[in-house]
Amino acid sequence: MTSPSWLIPWTARGRSGPVTDNLLWHHERLYVMDNHRLALWCWWQHLEESRRWTFVHVDRHYDALWLRFNPWKKNTTAAHHLSLEAFRNARTIDGTASFALYRWDASTSALWSLHADVIEEVVFATADEGDDPCIPDSTHLQPWSLPTHLAFLADPNLEDAPPCIVDVDIDYLSWQAPDGACGQVFSDAYIRDLGLSLKAGLDSGRFGVVTVALSPSTTGSWQLAEHLLSLLLEPFPEYAVFAAEAP
Repeated sequence: MTSPSWLIPWTARGRSGPVTDNLLWHHERLYVMDNHRLALWCWWQHLEESRRWTFVHVDRHYDALWLRFNPWKKNTTAAHHLSLEAFRNARTIDGTASFALYRWDASTSALWSLHADVIEEVVFATADEGDDPCIPDSTHLQPWSLPTHLAFLADPNLEDAPPCIVDVDIDYLSWQAPDGACGQVFSDAYIRDLGLSLKAGLDSGRFGVVTVALSPSTTGSWQLAEHLLSLLLEPFPEYAVFAAEAP
Protein backbone atom coordinates (compact mmCIF):
# COMPACT_ATOMS: atom_id res chain seq x y z
CA MET A 1 0.00 0.00 0.00
CA THR A 2 1.41 3.37 -1.01
CA SER A 3 1.39 6.46 1.18
CA PRO A 4 -0.76 9.47 0.28
CA SER A 5 1.19 11.95 -1.83
CA TRP A 6 0.94 15.38 -3.45
CA LEU A 7 1.25 15.45 -7.23
CA ILE A 8 0.77 19.22 -7.06
CA PRO A 9 1.75 20.46 -3.58
CA TRP A 10 -0.88 22.67 -1.97
CA THR A 11 0.87 25.84 -0.89
CA ALA A 12 -1.94 28.43 -0.99
CA ARG A 13 -5.67 28.84 -1.51
CA GLY A 14 -5.26 30.77 -4.73
CA ARG A 15 -7.58 31.47 -7.61
CA SER A 16 -9.10 28.28 -9.00
CA GLY A 17 -10.53 28.91 -12.45
CA PRO A 18 -11.02 26.95 -15.68
CA VAL A 19 -7.29 26.28 -16.15
CA THR A 20 -5.61 27.25 -12.85
CA ASP A 21 -4.58 24.52 -10.43
CA ASN A 22 -3.71 24.76 -6.74
CA LEU A 23 -3.40 21.12 -5.72
CA LEU A 24 -3.57 17.48 -6.67
CA TRP A 25 -3.37 14.80 -3.96
CA HIS A 26 -3.85 11.09 -4.25
CA HIS A 27 -3.82 7.86 -2.33
CA GLU A 28 -3.86 4.83 -4.61
CA ARG A 29 -7.10 5.21 -6.64
CA LEU A 30 -8.52 8.24 -4.81
CA TYR A 31 -7.62 11.70 -6.13
CA VAL A 32 -8.47 15.14 -4.71
CA MET A 33 -7.96 18.37 -6.65
CA ASP A 34 -9.24 21.91 -6.74
CA ASN A 35 -9.48 22.22 -10.53
CA HIS A 36 -11.78 19.62 -12.04
CA ARG A 37 -9.85 19.57 -15.30
CA LEU A 38 -7.17 17.41 -13.68
CA ALA A 39 -9.68 14.57 -13.29
CA LEU A 40 -9.15 13.51 -16.90
CA TRP A 41 -5.43 13.00 -16.30
CA CYS A 42 -6.21 10.96 -13.17
CA TRP A 43 -8.62 8.70 -15.10
CA TRP A 44 -5.94 8.09 -17.69
CA GLN A 45 -3.68 6.61 -15.03
CA HIS A 46 -6.17 3.74 -14.63
CA LEU A 47 -8.08 3.53 -17.92
CA GLU A 48 -6.08 0.58 -19.29
CA GLU A 49 -6.87 -1.52 -16.21
CA SER A 50 -10.20 -2.55 -17.78
CA ARG A 51 -11.54 -2.92 -21.31
CA ARG A 52 -14.87 -1.38 -20.33
CA TRP A 53 -16.05 1.15 -17.76
CA THR A 54 -19.06 2.81 -16.22
CA PHE A 55 -18.62 6.59 -15.93
CA VAL A 56 -20.40 8.25 -12.99
CA HIS A 57 -20.41 12.06 -13.05
CA VAL A 58 -21.68 13.79 -9.87
CA ASP A 59 -21.51 17.52 -10.47
CA ARG A 60 -23.70 20.59 -10.65
CA HIS A 61 -22.57 20.84 -14.30
CA TYR A 62 -22.30 18.39 -17.18
CA ASP A 63 -18.76 19.62 -18.05
CA ALA A 64 -19.55 19.05 -21.71
CA LEU A 65 -18.11 22.19 -23.31
CA TRP A 66 -16.64 22.05 -26.84
CA LEU A 67 -18.74 19.14 -28.06
CA ARG A 68 -18.61 20.40 -31.65
CA PHE A 69 -15.19 22.04 -31.43
CA ASN A 70 -13.76 18.69 -30.20
CA PRO A 71 -10.05 19.60 -30.19
CA TRP A 72 -8.87 16.46 -28.38
CA LYS A 73 -8.80 14.00 -31.27
CA LYS A 74 -6.20 16.09 -33.08
CA ASN A 75 -4.25 17.49 -30.16
CA THR A 76 -4.09 14.89 -27.37
CA THR A 77 -0.74 13.10 -27.25
CA ALA A 78 0.81 10.24 -25.30
CA ALA A 79 2.85 12.78 -23.37
CA HIS A 80 -0.34 14.29 -21.98
CA HIS A 81 -1.24 10.88 -20.52
CA LEU A 82 2.17 10.33 -18.96
CA SER A 83 3.22 13.77 -17.79
CA LEU A 84 1.04 15.91 -15.54
CA GLU A 85 3.00 18.99 -16.57
CA ALA A 86 2.50 18.23 -20.27
CA PHE A 87 -1.22 17.84 -19.57
CA ARG A 88 -1.43 21.13 -17.68
CA ASN A 89 0.43 23.05 -20.39
CA ALA A 90 -1.26 21.52 -23.46
CA ARG A 91 -2.72 24.01 -25.92
CA THR A 92 -5.00 24.01 -28.94
CA ILE A 93 -5.38 26.66 -31.65
CA ASP A 94 -8.59 27.87 -33.25
CA GLY A 95 -7.84 30.34 -35.99
CA THR A 96 -5.43 32.82 -34.42
CA ALA A 97 -6.49 32.11 -30.83
CA SER A 98 -4.66 29.70 -28.52
CA PHE A 99 -6.51 27.93 -25.69
CA ALA A 100 -5.69 25.49 -22.93
CA LEU A 101 -6.63 22.07 -24.31
CA TYR A 102 -8.00 20.73 -21.01
CA ARG A 103 -10.54 22.78 -19.06
CA TRP A 104 -12.65 22.12 -15.98
CA ASP A 105 -15.89 22.44 -17.97
CA ALA A 106 -14.93 20.05 -20.78
CA SER A 107 -13.78 16.89 -18.98
CA THR A 108 -16.87 14.88 -19.92
CA SER A 109 -16.57 15.94 -23.56
CA ALA A 110 -12.89 15.01 -23.68
CA LEU A 111 -13.43 11.60 -22.10
CA TRP A 112 -16.30 10.78 -24.44
CA SER A 113 -14.46 12.08 -27.51
CA LEU A 114 -11.35 9.99 -26.81
CA HIS A 115 -12.72 6.91 -25.06
CA ALA A 116 -16.39 6.35 -25.91
CA ASP A 117 -15.42 2.89 -27.13
CA VAL A 118 -14.59 1.73 -23.58
CA ILE A 119 -17.41 3.57 -21.75
CA GLU A 120 -20.23 1.07 -21.51
CA GLU A 121 -22.55 3.11 -19.31
CA VAL A 122 -22.78 6.79 -18.32
CA VAL A 123 -24.53 7.93 -15.14
CA PHE A 124 -25.15 11.62 -14.47
CA ALA A 125 -26.19 13.22 -11.19
CA THR A 126 -26.26 16.94 -12.02
CA ALA A 127 -28.32 20.11 -11.75
CA ASP A 128 -28.56 20.14 -15.56
CA GLU A 129 -26.20 23.12 -15.82
CA GLY A 130 -23.97 23.61 -18.85
CA ASP A 131 -24.07 22.07 -22.32
CA ASP A 132 -25.98 18.80 -22.48
CA PRO A 133 -23.53 16.08 -23.58
CA CYS A 134 -26.31 14.25 -25.47
CA ILE A 135 -24.78 10.85 -24.72
CA PRO A 136 -27.21 8.16 -25.89
CA ASP A 137 -28.79 5.92 -23.25
CA SER A 138 -27.16 7.75 -20.33
CA THR A 139 -28.83 7.53 -16.92
CA HIS A 140 -29.80 10.77 -15.17
CA LEU A 141 -30.32 10.52 -11.41
CA GLN A 142 -32.31 12.77 -9.12
CA PRO A 143 -30.59 13.67 -5.83
CA TRP A 144 -32.75 11.32 -3.77
CA SER A 145 -31.70 8.40 -6.01
CA LEU A 146 -27.95 9.03 -5.90
CA PRO A 147 -27.03 7.43 -2.53
CA THR A 148 -28.85 4.18 -3.33
CA HIS A 149 -27.47 4.02 -6.88
CA LEU A 150 -23.90 4.69 -5.75
CA ALA A 151 -24.20 1.97 -3.09
CA PHE A 152 -25.57 -0.38 -5.77
CA LEU A 153 -22.59 0.28 -8.04
CA ALA A 154 -20.18 -0.27 -5.11
CA ASP A 155 -21.60 -3.71 -4.31
CA PRO A 156 -18.91 -6.38 -4.83
CA ASN A 157 -21.63 -8.91 -5.68
CA LEU A 158 -22.74 -6.96 -8.76
CA GLU A 159 -22.22 -9.55 -11.47
CA ASP A 160 -20.64 -8.95 -14.87
CA ALA A 161 -20.54 -5.19 -14.40
CA PRO A 162 -17.60 -3.03 -15.50
CA PRO A 163 -15.66 -1.06 -12.89
CA CYS A 164 -16.59 2.57 -12.38
CA ILE A 165 -14.87 5.88 -12.91
CA VAL A 166 -16.56 7.93 -10.18
CA ASP A 167 -16.15 11.67 -10.64
CA VAL A 168 -17.43 13.99 -7.90
CA ASP A 169 -17.43 17.78 -8.01
CA ILE A 170 -18.14 19.25 -4.58
CA ASP A 171 -20.22 22.05 -6.14
CA TYR A 172 -23.03 19.47 -6.54
CA LEU A 173 -23.41 19.73 -2.75
CA SER A 174 -23.71 23.53 -2.54
CA TRP A 175 -26.15 26.26 -3.50
CA GLN A 176 -25.78 29.95 -4.21
CA ALA A 177 -28.35 32.67 -3.51
CA PRO A 178 -28.84 35.72 -5.79
CA ASP A 179 -26.92 37.85 -3.29
CA GLY A 180 -23.90 35.54 -3.60
CA ALA A 181 -24.33 33.74 -0.29
CA CYS A 182 -23.46 30.03 -0.50
CA GLY A 183 -24.44 27.08 1.62
CA GLN A 184 -24.76 23.33 1.94
CA VAL A 185 -27.62 21.71 0.03
CA PHE A 186 -27.71 18.25 1.57
CA SER A 187 -27.55 17.02 5.14
CA ASP A 188 -24.34 15.83 6.76
CA ALA A 189 -25.83 12.32 6.80
CA TYR A 190 -26.49 12.40 3.04
CA ILE A 191 -22.93 13.47 2.24
CA ARG A 192 -21.39 10.96 4.65
CA ASP A 193 -23.49 8.23 3.04
CA LEU A 194 -22.04 9.11 -0.36
CA GLY A 195 -18.58 8.93 1.19
CA LEU A 196 -19.26 5.50 2.65
CA SER A 197 -20.20 4.26 -0.83
CA LEU A 198 -17.04 5.75 -2.32
CA LYS A 199 -14.94 3.90 0.22
CA ALA A 200 -16.91 0.67 -0.19
CA GLY A 201 -16.49 0.84 -3.96
CA LEU A 202 -12.75 1.43 -3.73
CA ASP A 203 -12.32 -1.31 -1.13
CA SER A 204 -14.29 -3.82 -3.21
CA GLY A 205 -12.56 -2.90 -6.46
CA ARG A 206 -15.87 -1.90 -8.05
CA PHE A 207 -14.62 1.69 -8.31
CA GLY A 208 -11.47 1.69 -10.38
CA VAL A 209 -10.74 5.37 -9.77
CA VAL A 210 -12.47 8.11 -7.77
CA THR A 211 -11.81 11.81 -8.40
CA VAL A 212 -13.07 14.60 -6.14
CA ALA A 213 -12.85 18.27 -7.11
CA LEU A 214 -13.16 21.05 -4.53
CA SER A 215 -14.02 23.67 -7.19
CA PRO A 216 -14.03 26.59 -4.70
CA SER A 217 -14.97 29.05 -7.46
CA THR A 218 -18.30 27.32 -8.10
CA THR A 219 -18.85 25.79 -4.66
CA GLY A 220 -18.76 29.29 -3.21
CA SER A 221 -15.52 29.43 -1.23
CA TRP A 222 -12.53 27.41 -0.16
CA GLN A 223 -13.99 27.22 3.35
CA LEU A 224 -17.28 25.68 2.23
CA ALA A 225 -15.58 23.36 -0.27
CA GLU A 226 -13.19 22.04 2.36
CA HIS A 227 -16.01 21.54 4.88
CA LEU A 228 -18.02 19.52 2.35
CA LEU A 229 -14.92 17.52 1.45
CA SER A 230 -14.35 16.69 5.12
CA LEU A 231 -17.86 15.22 5.33
CA LEU A 232 -17.53 13.28 2.08
CA LEU A 233 -14.14 11.77 2.91
CA GLU A 234 -14.79 11.22 6.62
CA PRO A 235 -14.82 7.40 6.11
CA PHE A 236 -11.28 7.48 4.68
CA PRO A 237 -8.51 7.27 7.31
CA GLU A 238 -6.04 8.76 4.84
CA TYR A 239 -8.09 11.95 4.67
CA ALA A 240 -6.50 12.90 8.01
CA VAL A 241 -3.16 13.11 6.17
CA PHE A 242 -4.64 15.43 3.57
CA ALA A 243 -6.23 17.67 6.21
CA ALA A 244 -3.09 17.79 8.32
CA GLU A 245 -0.95 18.83 5.36
CA ALA A 246 -3.33 21.52 4.06
CA PRO A 247 -1.84 25.03 4.19
